[in-house]
Formats: sequence, C-alpha cells, structure tokens
Amino acid sequence: FIRNPQPGSTVLYEDNQGAVQLVENPVHHKRTKHIDVKYHYIRAAQENGVIKVEKIHTDLNHADIMTKAATTVTFRRHV
Repeated sequence: FIRNPQPGSTVLYEDNQGAVQLVENPVHHKRTKHIDVKYHYIRAAQENGVIKVEKIHTDLNHADIMTKAATTVTFRRHV
C-alpha cells in the first residue's frame, strides 16, 4: 500500500436516498433495527472525516451499468 496522505475525505456516491439518510441520521426506526451495530462504522467514518457520503442521481451513477440492464445510449454515456 502507498501511504501518501490524502488531502480530504473520500467521497462515496450513493443513489439510494435511504442509505444516505441512515448515515447522516442515527435514529433507530422499526425498519432499521435489523442493521447490526458492527455495520455502523460508515457513520463513524463520516463523523471522523474519513469519508463523505453524497447523493448522486441514478442517471449519473457509473456503477449502475454493471448491476442493471443498460441500453446502448446509457452504456455509451457512462463509458
């Protein structure tokens, strides 16, 4: 591993608004109680400035072409 200092937080782009809200708001609801405490390290990493979770529109999410069916136009837009 290269140990060069990073000038800021690593930005994680997420197209799921619910996931972004879970990171930003640590309120427990009956629909989120199944999430184990050990998986909340993402929230701690954001609070410590290591990462920053940001919402991205699905049309701009390059990872979607690898996980969903894409038309030729959509594929060319991302590549």
